[in-house]
Amino acid sequence: MKNEKYYLKTKTINQMNMNFLIKLATLTTNVTVMELLKVATERIDERLQEIDRQFSAFRYDSLVSKFQRGDQKPLTTSNDFKQIYNSAILSEQMTNGIYRPYFAGKFDPSTIVRSWAIEQVFDETLKPLLKNPEVVGVYLSGDQNIKFATKQDSDFRWEINIPNSEEILTTYYLKNGAISTFENDEFLGNTYKMNQADNHQTTVIRSSLIEASIWALVGSSSKKEEFMSFIKHYNLTGIVVDKQDNVLNFNLGSIIDNKEISA
Repeated sequence: MKNEKYYLKTKTINQMNMNFLIKLATLTTNVTVMELLKVATERIDERLQEIDRQFSAFRYDSLVSKFQRGDQKPLTTSNDFKQIYNSAILSEQMTNGIYRPYFAGKFDPSTIVRSWAIEQVFDETLKPLLKNPEVVGVYLSGDQNIKFATKQDSDFRWEINIPNSEEILTTYYLKNGAISTFENDEFLGNTYKMNQADNHQTTVIRSSLIEASIWALVGSSSKKEEFMSFIKHYNLTGIVVDKQDNVLNFNLGSIIDNKEISA
């Protein structure tokens, strides 16, 4: 297999109160590639605006706000809302209630909405670009949630650094999937009991970004023994740092020692 030279082209947009980073891994830097990135960025920006209008808990007329006020119509009139609602309830059940899609007693699936939004625009706009012969990889990140893919016949891998404070904790070299990192010192009101958790930071790799983000949150919101049972039962892959800065790597449900994984 020959070693190709790759170029990384990036764009950043701000929506939903966070920055989204778009990356294309390409074989050239010609005008066609730059136009692809420009058009993709515009489409992603528009779609994220639409998702924010529909699902922001801070917008009075959003589907989430209407549901919070007792309106049940979003469940029957919006397939997107129904999908997010079902994912939130299922996640609460699978995590034994550690993840709870509520804030101040009201339904608030913000964690899932952010991950769902990334996956939506990734699948709709970025992944189809892999059909272009000049594009070998696509990548989208926002709020420590990352979705990425690589052309099937390419040897290109995304180099994803996981920071811990000001240092690089570990580096993953991956072709396809999703990865999410959660720190339990993030301000989340009274939704999660962070002071009872053993871990300071958790990173989880899955094919689904919604699953990755939920399990990363759970890893930094639970006791060590409980999260270990989740790792084994759901065959989780990732890395955790406890509050004493001890590092634990896990791969497909098993504890490992190495800090670099390729997949």
